[in-house]
Amino acid sequence: MPRPLLTGCAATAIAASVLALAGLASPGSAASAATAQPDQTPLVSLAITSVSPAWARPGRPVTVTGTLTNDSATALQGMSVQLGSSSVPFGSRNLLQEYADGSFPDEAPVSGAVTDLSPTVAPRETVNWTVTLRPGQVPLTGFGVYPLAADAESPVFGQLAEDRTFLPYWPGKQALDPQPQQIAWVWPLIDQPRQAMCAGQLLNNGLAASLASGGRLSGLLEAGRQYATSAQLTWAVDPALLANVTTMTKPYVVVSDRAGCGGTVERASPAAQSWLAQLKAATAGQPMFVTPYADADIAALTRYGMTADLTRAFTEGRSVASNVLGRDFAASAPGSTTNLTGMAWPADGIANYGVLENLAASDGITTVVLDSSTMPPSPQQDFTPSAQTTTPDGEGSELNVLLSDDTLTQIIASANSPSDSKATAFAVAQRYLAETAMIAAEQPSLARSIVVTPPRRWNPPAGLASDLLSETVSAPWLRPVSLGDLAAEPHPAGQVTRQAPDAVSKAELGPSLLAQARQLDQQVKLLQGIQQAPDPNFDYGVAAVESGAWRGGGSASLPGSARAQQFSRYLSGQEAELTIGGPKRVTLAGLKGGVPVSISNGLGYTVRVKLEAGPSAGITIKGQPPLLVIPPGQQQIKKVEVAAAGVGLAKLRLRLVTPEGAPLSAQATVYIQATHYGTLALVIIGTALGIFVLTSVTRAVRRRRKQPRAGSSGPDPGPGPGPREASPAPQDAGPGRPGAGPGTRDTARDERDWRGDRGEADNVVTGGAASGHAPAHDGAEETDDYAWAPGRADPR
Repeated sequence: MPRPLLTGCAATAIAASVLALAGLASPGSAASAATAQPDQTPLVSLAITSVSPAWARPGRPVTVTGTLTNDSATALQGMSVQLGSSSVPFGSRNLLQEYADGSFPDEAPVSGAVTDLSPTVAPRETVNWTVTLRPGQVPLTGFGVYPLAADAESPVFGQLAEDRTFLPYWPGKQALDPQPQQIAWVWPLIDQPRQAMCAGQLLNNGLAASLASGGRLSGLLEAGRQYATSAQLTWAVDPALLANVTTMTKPYVVVSDRAGCGGTVERASPAAQSWLAQLKAATAGQPMFVTPYADADIAALTRYGMTADLTRAFTEGRSVASNVLGRDFAASAPGSTTNLTGMAWPADGIANYGVLENLAASDGITTVVLDSSTMPPSPQQDFTPSAQTTTPDGEGSELNVLLSDDTLTQIIASANSPSDSKATAFAVAQRYLAETAMIAAEQPSLARSIVVTPPRRWNPPAGLASDLLSETVSAPWLRPVSLGDLAAEPHPAGQVTRQAPDAVSKAELGPSLLAQARQLDQQVKLLQGIQQAPDPNFDYGVAAVESGAWRGGGSASLPGSARAQQFSRYLSGQEAELTIGGPKRVTLAGLKGGVPVSISNGLGYTVRVKLEAGPSAGITIKGQPPLLVIPPGQQQIKKVEVAAAGVGLAKLRLRLVTPEGAPLSAQATVYIQATHYGTLALVIIGTALGIFVLTSVTRAVRRRRKQPRAGSSGPDPGPGPGPREASPAPQDAGPGRPGAGPGTRDTARDERDWRGDRGEADNVVTGGAASGHAPAHDGAEETDDYAWAPGRADPR
């Protein structure tokens, strides 16, 4: 990468010395140089932007190109660029790093490998340069990696800047050709989760630019599509990305509501439709594994005991990917070489034994991809061992582990922005070649394996992804393979004993964010408990909060926390759509009666709930209401039968619960006023009946005394009874019979009702709507009828 040698002050000092020795110094020379760079920035910057071909071969020239920029405010004259190298290759990968850091100067100027720039380089001007190394100018001695540097030189200031790179050398056919190294790439298509809790809605529209031409995901897919077969790529895909792109293939909503749903309607995205179609075509028949849904943080969820969430994320992810891509990622798919269901890649490639044991036991994982730093060789080796190893899985067998090269990961990650310069992209590509060549050169006769994993959400500058894959395919010391091929090798060459994995990433999700995820879990469980068909979007929302996209702590976790709060508000709003209605106060005409209660469902789906009457002092509930199935937007009215222990005021507490008995937020309190009205009515009726019977008996006795005995010849008793007495009503006359009086009919009916109700009074006087507040003790209010909403059935 570009690296200046001298600051403005240092250059000024050198300039003054050179001019003085030459007898050319003038009083203003040093002063003008010093004032040109008052902030001590370099006078020039130098960058190598290409080496062609990327590695040297016998008898072929190598052309090096780059740029020089005059960063000063003064024109520079007589500038030139000189190449330097060495005939001795590097002996280890550590020396490559030292050379890149500038602490290992191991090159000398190559005679004749120099070019003069334009006579004058104006202030802030950038000029291009090209220098060609002809065969024989550098006596390269054998396969390996050699230093290559470019120096910017001035006749006045001397050497002003230097940029370093590497030059691999492949000697061609020899008696002992280096063995090609197996190399496997993980090609990630992973984004941050963007789905809202509502189907067909996204929290933002950030995918639109990424999927369009020139966008991050568009570029990665294009590079992967071009080299999928030749580079034997293994695709790693987040199912949440597939779901979000699928949402965009139809009209969709970008959420603006703080409660999680509702916003701007967007047209179906042609870019999303094209990207998804190209993905299906590019990956058909190619090795692929899917992450847990939303790329949930595997290590963090395991560490904090949220393994059920992780298992659910794996299950949902496999299901979504299968549906979108038309492939079977079910956990039961055995022996597939393309659908790598048993493969997992923890975030940052870091996991300890506890995480791996859980993956094997709970999620059907048989192979994991980890960073090589998590399992270093034991003892340390002087070469790079093969990437394959194993570790106990806690189930009595071995878990396959593929170790991605930590150095290569860091090198690729150093170019992670579209704004990175062409020089930065070149430096990464050339260093990648040098590192892989150095691995082969460490033990040329030992064929080993290398695994490469770019950052999960890699955003490389234009062209870099294709360049790296092109080098992978064309470099003669590399042989592309898939991850599945490496995992299937029973006894790989170059495998060594390694330390057990015990690393914990400092970047993993923290307890604060996971506590929010736990709360969401509880809210989702409640709502899914009342749904006839649980909404998977609820679980997707929880996984989005648990995503590895929010790793890093601090500001990196803020988007995840904001999603958790937004989803929580949405779920609370959903729960609030279930309400209990009824009177605030009920007066019983006795000690027993029914309390009418309405349950309203304001949600857009059918719910199954139970109305639970709570134990209350002085009130006994006569059986709980059955399970209620309430269609969307409707209500049902139920009567809760109660019995009071005595006359007075008591509370009846009501709430809605799930079919399993978990309480929902809908609650109400009804005040029950029990009276003696029912008992007094029975006493009055009984007394009236007794008087009636006694009167009837007395009248019958009197008539019997007045009637003459049979066959008597006594005197005429006198005039007979009046019209009413002449036709007395028989005592056993019933309702509807001639002569039955009103008193007799009412008494018989009340008696039958009383027996049928076992002494219960049906008369209830209600007042007001149910609430959690005690009512005013106003007699007028207590006797008001309950005002039922229009269209509702009268429970009485």
